[in-house]
Amino acid sequence: MEYAWLGSNQPGLDEVRVTCHSNIIVGRYGGNVSSGANKNEDGLLLIQSPNHLWSFAVLLDAHHTAESAELVIETLNNHKESLVNLLDSEDVFTGLEPYFVDLFTSKDFRGACRETTGEASCLIVFQKNQYIWWFSVGDCMALLLHPELARLGQYGLNQRQFYEWIGQVNTFELPVPGYTVGRRQLRPGSNYIVLMTDGVLDSADKFYQDPVNLYASLVNSRELEENVNSVFEHLHEHKTKDSATMICWIYHNKAEGLIPSDQPKSLD
Repeated sequence: MEYAWLGSNQPGLDEVRVTCHSNIIVGRYGGNVSSGANKNEDGLLLIQSPNHLWSFAVLLDAHHTAESAELVIETLNNHKESLVNLLDSEDVFTGLEPYFVDLFTSKDFRGACRETTGEASCLIVFQKNQYIWWFSVGDCMALLLHPELARLGQYGLNQRQFYEWIGQVNTFELPVPGYTVGRRQLRPGSNYIVLMTDGVLDSADKFYQDPVNLYASLVNSRELEENVNSVFEHLHEHKTKDSATMICWIYHNKAEGLIPSDQPKSLD
């Protein structure tokens, strides 16, 4: 499965749109026109292996124009063969960071960035079996929602970073580029993997700035597609100006997770 989308082509102003791509749910909202919304500069790219062994998602939130988001998607599509070869490989989790750093610091890519108008936050998430990896530039958010983690107050994978972009203003032009990278073992059971732009957080009531509210909205007995739609209807009802995009899927992990040595294992 492969899917790409740019808000500049389908802005969806005043429109909540939720679509399914294999088992991945995408929610989009172009912003409330009565609040001043007039464009959508978000973008995304999805690639999933035919056997669902791994899922790869890129979420972009551009500023000024959507050119930087379009450039990142175009660049990844142009390198799709080498990227998919890496994602299929056994050493994928050690190869991902150098792959993207090499790509984004390449002379050709940095040159193309200088020709764009505007810049973008970029969040890349890769999940294979019981492991997840992310690469983040800017203020898009990645969350891992699971009851065991929620009980301990843990929801986010990355932290929003301001003054960090790819594009006309480009962190990869710095002698030491700023980005966040990490990897985690998923917990046993149902893991909700969520990527979202800051538009989800910026409704007038700031409801989803509290991850407890987002967790309750997504992790419950209803279908994930219905839950995502409810989140975006909330944004529209509260006249959110900024465009908002969310990518999420559930991975049902049958593998054991690490537990403290003094805690007995479950008998289940």
